[in-house]
Amino acid sequence: MPGSGTPEFPGGSSRPPVRSLVATLRSALAALADPRAFEGDDPAAAVHRLVLALLDAGVADGHPDLQQQADQILAATLEEIPELTLRWLSALPEGAGPPEQHILVVEDDRVFGATLRTALQAPGRRVDVVESCAEARARLATGTVSLVVLDLILPDGDGRNLLLEIRSEPATAGLPLFVVSARLGAQTKGECFALGADGYFEKPLDLRAFAVAVSSRLERYGDGGGACRRDPTTGLANRAAFLESATHLRFKSPPGTAFTLAVLDLDHFRWIEETWGRQFADQLLRRAGVRLAMSLPQAASFARWDGAVFIAFFVGRSIGETARAVEQALEALRQVDFRQGREGELHLTFSAGVVEAPPGQSIEDILGTADRLCFLAKSSGRNRVLASHTSLTPPALRVLIAEDDPDILRILERQLRQDGFEPLSYPNGAEAYAAFPTSGAALIITDIEMPELDGLGFLEQVRSHPVGRHVPIMMLTAMGDERYVVRAFELGADDYVTKPFMPRELMARIRRLLRRPSVAGVPAGSRDER
Repeated sequence: MPGSGTPEFPGGSSRPPVRSLVATLRSALAALADPRAFEGDDPAAAVHRLVLALLDAGVADGHPDLQQQADQILAATLEEIPELTLRWLSALPEGAGPPEQHILVVEDDRVFGATLRTALQAPGRRVDVVESCAEARARLATGTVSLVVLDLILPDGDGRNLLLEIRSEPATAGLPLFVVSARLGAQTKGECFALGADGYFEKPLDLRAFAVAVSSRLERYGDGGGACRRDPTTGLANRAAFLESATHLRFKSPPGTAFTLAVLDLDHFRWIEETWGRQFADQLLRRAGVRLAMSLPQAASFARWDGAVFIAFFVGRSIGETARAVEQALEALRQVDFRQGREGELHLTFSAGVVEAPPGQSIEDILGTADRLCFLAKSSGRNRVLASHTSLTPPALRVLIAEDDPDILRILERQLRQDGFEPLSYPNGAEAYAAFPTSGAALIITDIEMPELDGLGFLEQVRSHPVGRHVPIMMLTAMGDERYVVRAFELGADDYVTKPFMPRELMARIRRLLRRPSVAGVPAGSRDER
């Protein structure tokens, strides 16, 4: 719309103004009486999308009562939605248009970078191309970036390290981010999504389809304000908002205040997605998240962390009180049939870890402890809450290491022990391969350049062994050449980290690999190869 100040996007689209969203939502409500109007779409899902779009436009910013009413709509049954939504609409103010949008392309191929700049240029946008992780960090520090396009293989590091940094920093955790990289395999793609990527595109790229995807994402997140603090699928706070809130609460509370944190991971969520599809899984995730938030009113902050993981922060609650509250939320979730009105019931559960969060300890370390308890809850049967005050002590997960550099090995062993893991170290691939079938290892870390059997040979042999098909394997090597990276992923590596590395960043990536639903580890003390 010329002169409106609203940026136009390729194909003539623009970010919908509040009044357009309101009108469309009223039309959807009027059509609820005739399900045929939705042509196979879920009527409730249509209303949910429009409510979330209005929240993203900032209509509830500064109005906690409107946010609470929106949460009730997202958790309501189809019969309850019309009355609740009309009441909510009657109280809404009208929002403002978004500022200029800034796309940051991180790509070391200058020709391809220039091609992306041309494809993504549009009125109301600025597209900058940088060629390294260091340059990307400097641009992100300005706080003006609206969306990131990221290559994985960069001259000064692995793009996944940068992705992890972006998702771990409160100021950038909510930024839309698309990965564009060479074909590296399904495992790499899965890891990028696990680390928080919004999309993954392989080269050679369909530029027209990619430009549409970028425009669609910017339309929804282009205000740079509330949307960067809200999870797009559930409408809950995202990790950026959670980290900021937890930091603020710990800072402003009086000395001696008790703080606790809980990590809740929905059980069998990948099976749900594979059985009923991504759309149903997203709807279920939204409904489950809102119900959990409503079941935990004691939480000072509740957010979706990533995947099917939610996180809650409690102030002034002992670890016992928090554990009981989370157990009550688990019991409440068990009672809900998420396929109500359809053939076959579906009841959800979650596994959870509950820990103390003392002010002197970093949130990263606290999350690491909670993650280990959550992992133990899953590995011991799921559908349970484990707290650090219980008599059940989490067993140390074993990490098998193949590394011939004694200095690197010493750093690895010290860091792993500090984080509660048990390292099993070997100086070459041959000895590591002989030990791994009965090691009980939950994860393998291997160098590439080693005597007797190098890391790629070790990786190939592990993946061909019956008990090594699903154990996560991380390559930790100075070999940063693209040929080695591609070959490692072709052979079945789950992660590729180049030396030198930052120990805390490495531990964060290890915890993410261990949280994957497919992680089974290898048996301890048995050579049963069935």
